[in-house]
Amino acid sequence: VDMALAESLFVIINTHHDIEKDYLYPDKAHLDNSKRYLTAIWEQVAPVFVEYDEHLIMESMNEPRLTGTPIEWNLDPNDPRSAEAVQCINELNQVFVDIVRGTGGNNTSRYLLVPGYAASVQGCLHDDFLMPADTGGVNDRLLLSVHAYTPYDFALQSPKEKGSRDNFKADNPFDVEEIAKFMNQLYDKFTPQNVPIVIGEFGCRDKGGNLQSRVDFTAVYVALARARGFSCFWWDNHAFSGDGEVFGILDRKTFAFTYPDIAQALVQYSR
Repeated sequence: VDMALAESLFVIINTHHDIEKDYLYPDKAHLDNSKRYLTAIWEQVAPVFVEYDEHLIMESMNEPRLTGTPIEWNLDPNDPRSAEAVQCINELNQVFVDIVRGTGGNNTSRYLLVPGYAASVQGCLHDDFLMPADTGGVNDRLLLSVHAYTPYDFALQSPKEKGSRDNFKADNPFDVEEIAKFMNQLYDKFTPQNVPIVIGEFGCRDKGGNLQSRVDFTAVYVALARARGFSCFWWDNHAFSGDGEVFGILDRKTFAFTYPDIAQALVQYSR
């Protein structure tokens, strides 16, 4: 954290890869335990950073969801577990805000980031999803966390799967519309509430050297986001080869961008 802040960067810290029944699991059967776990984490982490300035942002959870169920990634309005999970996430986000604010110092007014179900667009747009309430006198300091690999068939779907595609064109209105649609939905719901949106994960995986399509996608995505006041973060998992989720753009061993054209698009079109 100190190294990043010394370079005038912003830093987001969160819990991660703990969405399991022994830790965080958004259903009523595990809600009490999830609250105890989340409380224990942030009661210890938040005081460490209590005097850090607003360049440090704390995020409650990463992609809270019902792992191991048919609705893990996509809520089903006909499945009562969907609404229950959304409501549990509301409660967990509130616990997080209350705990962090209660540690005092700069944490009383620090920007805090919270997700909806699976940090998905669908989860945030769900009728039962609510932003937590902030403490008295603190206004406009809560941010919404969204992860969106859209369009899915291009950005995230494995090339081994039927329906996957490797092409995206900035001048194709059908490609652009799918991104604009979900961003408009988020904007229309949360901007009137003075809730800024952070797209904490986005990107498009390499599919056999489709660099120009990836550059086009990046330029369109960040430009549409910035036009609506959203900030975007590319999910760089440092993977450059193989048939998995190949999202790497910065080689952390050589400190050089393997895909400088993508990096340039990220900077140029987010201004």
